[in-house]
Amino acid sequence: MKRWLSVLTPAARLSVWKVLLLSALAAGVQVLLFLTIPLDTQYDTHRVTFSLEEVVHQGNLSLAFSVGFVLVCAVLVLPGMERGAKTGYTLRRLAADERVVVLLWGGVNALLLFIFWGIQAAAALALSRYYLQIMPTEYINQQTLLMAFSRSPYLHALLPTWDWGVTIRNLLGCAVLGLSAAALPFHWRHGRKAWSTFPLVILAAFTFPIGMDGSDGYGVQLIILSMTGVLTVFGVWRWHEDEE
Repeated sequence: MKRWLSVLTPAARLSVWKVLLLSALAAGVQVLLFLTIPLDTQYDTHRVTFSLEEVVHQGNLSLAFSVGFVLVCAVLVLPGMERGAKTGYTLRRLAADERVVVLLWGGVNALLLFIFWGIQAAAALALSRYYLQIMPTEYINQQTLLMAFSRSPYLHALLPTWDWGVTIRNLLGCAVLGLSAAALPFHWRHGRKAWSTFPLVILAAFTFPIGMDGSDGYGVQLIILSMTGVLTVFGVWRWHEDEE
């Protein structure tokens, strides 16, 4: 275990602070976007006030999330690419089983993706609280937040509450994407140019927002993620055994 941790620890150190920084930047961009959107507008003789979900939609907060997510996944891949951390050399010197390292590394990556998700959810809650504080009481009630996180695909994806299908999709997505980000450098270190991680990351990033009525959508996503996870593990074991 110690020899595997000796490989994981330097890589984790390279990734953690970058993921935290990108998570904070993505949340900060969403705050700025939110603050630039007017909460009401004048139409002829009457003034229309925008709901929380309308402000989130007009501010394109989900786009900031998606870009930040893609950058975080890129950061997770880099430590294993022989840049900054001589992972391949260390593995060969310690004679560590790379298959186990890939799984452990995938677990670390999954945890970092979960942290990114948590920070964005915290930012959304903070913005929602700010919205409730500045809006006149006649425009809000006890159901304002509940309705917003039900109607807004982005807010609902961040905090699905009782929608367990979306929660499972998010958790499985963190696990599979974390594992895929660990497997890609493994293949590249052995001269195999694997590209499947990139379209998977893009697909996950830009299909993240999902409404309460999106059971068909996350059902397909669950199937894709499950198949990808199985194929990723199988690919790591198969290629390693072929080389032996």
